[in-house]
Amino acid sequence: MDCAKLKSKLIETKNKAVESSAKALWNSMFTIKNIEELNKAISKSKETSFTNKETWETKTYTKNSFVLFWDENSDFFKESLITFPVLATKAFSQNITFKLAKTNIENLKLEEYKVMEIPSLVVFENEKVKTVIAWKENILKLVKSTNLDINGEIEKI
Repeated sequence: MDCAKLKSKLIETKNKAVESSAKALWNSMFTIKNIEELNKAISKSKETSFTNKETWETKTYTKNSFVLFWDENSDFFKESLITFPVLATKAFSQNITFKLAKTNIENLKLEEYKVMEIPSLVVFENEKVKTVIAWKENILKLVKSTNLDINGEIEKI
């Protein structure tokens, strides 16, 4: 087998692997497929409080959840195979819910979430939109950062 055939065979195999992995991510529990799943992910950003039974002191914990809105027909979808695990790990390290959301969800109005461009990462705090990070380049800044404090990195952008 000559080099040209080998190269084309490798590229074909790579493309099949990317397509297969993209479909798996598309159908996984990490991808929001309907408005109910989106509302459930947003509800995980609700503040919680805890009362110590010994001191009767109440502590309130602010929670965040992240939803990355993306076009499932774009190249960013395939690139998310690399970016998603990094962002999910950073979010997991801080006990933050992180989900991907399709833009073609029935009854979804992106304006309600202040999304003007796709892809956009929306940060919810106490069930309200706190920050919207638009553009692929800004989202990739979060991925490329070596800092695990994703909340701190979002404040910098």
